[in-house]
Amino acid sequence: MNLFDELSFSYLEYKINNSYTTRLMKYGNSPQGLFWKNSFTQIHRFDLIITALNKYSNLKKFTICDIGCGYGKFLEILRNKLKKSTFQYQGCDLNNKLIDYCTKNYSNKNYQFYKKSSPKGIVDFSVMSGTFNLSVTDDINMWEKYILKNLTSIWKQTNKVMAFNLLNQNERKIEQGLYYTNKNWIKDICEQNFGKTEIIFSSILPDDILIIVMN
Repeated sequence: MNLFDELSFSYLEYKINNSYTTRLMKYGNSPQGLFWKNSFTQIHRFDLIITALNKYSNLKKFTICDIGCGYGKFLEILRNKLKKSTFQYQGCDLNNKLIDYCTKNYSNKNYQFYKKSSPKGIVDFSVMSGTFNLSVTDDINMWEKYILKNLTSIWKQTNKVMAFNLLNQNERKIEQGLYYTNKNWIKDICEQNFGKTEIIFSSILPDDILIIVMN
C-alpha cells in the first residue's frame, strides 16, 4: 500500500468516525443512530448471517468477530438465537462512543470490544453487516480500494467464514452517500483474492446481497 492510499484510508476512517458521532448525538444508540432504515431490516440482515454461518459450520463452540459492531445488537441476536452455544465474541468499531457503550453494557469474560477494523488474533468467523454501505466519499475507486484493504486484513485473521452484506445494483455506484456493488464483480473479487464465495439473496431486501467467503 502506497503512502497516498494510507493517508486516504486514514482520512476516510476519520470521516466515518465523525459521521457516526454526529448521527449518534441526534438519534442515540438506535438503528437510526447507525444509519439503518429501521430495526426490522437491521435484524433481518443479522438473521441471514447467522443462518448462513450455521449452514457452513456447527455453531456449538466458536469464535466470532463483528466488525462495525455499533451498539452491540448483533451480539444480542447471537445470544438469543444460540442459547445452547458457547462462543467467544469480539466487537470491533472505529467509534469510541460505541466501544465504550458496548464495554459498559455487555460485560462478560467471553465478550471483548476493540477500537479496530479487523479481528484481534484468529477467529472462526468474521462478520460485517452494513459496514461498507455508507460511503464518506464520492470516489468509487477509492472506496472500493478501502473495502478491499479491509477485507484482505480481515480474511487473514479468519479461519472458517467471512460474511458481509452490501447493497447491489447492475451498475456499481455511490448514490446519495450509499455504495452499491455488483454481485458478479464482488464475487469475482472475493474468489480471486480470498476463497470460494457464495452470494445469498433475500426477497425481503431485494437490493441486498450477503457474501459468504469460505476457507
